[in-house]
Amino acid sequence: MPASKRRSLIVTVFGVVGILWFALHAAEYLFERFDGLSALTPLPAPLGLPELFDSIPQWASIALTATIWLGLLGAFLLLLGDRASVLVLSLTVLAALVTLLWGVLAFLQGFGPIGAIDPLLFAGAQAAFAIGIWLCARTAKRYGMF
Repeated sequence: MPASKRRSLIVTVFGVVGILWFALHAAEYLFERFDGLSALTPLPAPLGLPELFDSIPQWASIALTATIWLGLLGAFLLLLGDRASVLVLSLTVLAALVTLLWGVLAFLQGFGPIGAIDPLLFAGAQAAFAIGIWLCARTAKRYGMF
């Protein structure tokens, strides 16, 4: 890498915040999917997705899973300064938009909060964050920051 190319502070901040955001949801996902973890140490009251995963349709569950794990991988690649982060985060945005479609359908069908989670707000936050971090990675790649 030439000495003239320097890592932007904003790229680093987005990478760290992205890892924290998606890691929180990845931990919630692992606690929900593996009963041994949730029995060992339960998550605090506002966290946890058990009711959400029990009521979500299979296609939306797959999209939410892809959003969480691809987002974590993409944020990690962004922090490392890898150009592949743009591709991985593009896939994250697509999966997040499918999850948002489920949130909109749940809202239109009159579903209220599932457990402590409002489906539309949850899916909207996932999509907004995925789009934001993808835009950061795309801009960094365009201007040669990595």
